[in-house]
Parts: sequence; structure tokens; C-alpha cells
Amino acid sequence: MALFNPRKYYVVTCKFGHVGRDKYLPLDVPIKAFNKKEASEKAKKLGGVKRDHPDWCLKEPQEITQEEYDALRIILTSDPYWNKKTRQNIALFKDRLVDEPNYTNIRGVKTNTVSFKKPTTAEIKMFHKKKRKIIEKEIDDLLNEDIE
Repeated sequence: MALFNPRKYYVVTCKFGHVGRDKYLPLDVPIKAFNKKEASEKAKKLGGVKRDHPDWCLKEPQEITQEEYDALRIILTSDPYWNKKTRQNIALFKDRLVDEPNYTNIRGVKTNTVSFKKPTTAEIKMFHKKKRKIIEKEIDDLLNEDIE
């Protein structure tokens, strides 16, 4: 006898992008899954989710009923953001945009995902010097093998 594990319905609140680097749009996404972990994985794979952010999921998956799931699906599919043709028209949902709290911009480099330290000119020169030495050593080794 096989165990039957019915699918459950979850809602996940995610950060959606393509509305500017320093902003995001929070949306509730209805998901069918066997457990919370699978619901979270499915939500992260959706297009538009800022999955490179450590806090892409604003609220962990919460179990809901099928009626709530159906209502959320209708709301989501009628949302102007969800229609990819209107996504560039930010005026349709500008009032729902939220400023990114973890966003910083250092000398034109986006730093909200990982800490970024721009290498100095001396560090770059040292890196290329070490790389050149390694390549020269490999070439010398190859030439010495041919001679012997």
C-alpha cells in the first residue's frame, strides 16, 4: 500500500524586481506543494523574484485553504505587474513599490547582495604579476620537458 501525501496550498510573500535596483514589489504568490520547503523552492524559481537577495522571501510559506488559493490566483493573474507587457509601465503599481532597505551603491557598484570591496590598482597589478609568473613557469616546464 503506497502512502498518499496530498498536495497542500501555500501563500509565499516574495520580493519582485524589474522596478529599479533600490525598489521592490511585495506580492503574495499562491503555490501548490507537498510541504513548506517545496513551496519556498517553487516560489524562488518564479520569474521576477529577486532571488539573489538574501531576504527575497518576506514571509515564510503559510498554509491556506483551496478557496483562499483560488482567490489569490485570480488576484495575482489580474495584477498589472504580473502581466509582463505592462511591467515596464511602473506608474500602474508605483504606489505599491517599497524602498530596498539593504540597498547601497558604492561608486556605481550594486552591493545589496554581497559585500563588495573594489580592488586597488596595486592589488590588480600584483594579481597580474602573480598570474604572469605562473604562466611563465608552466611554459618553462613544458619547454624543459621537450628538451629532455
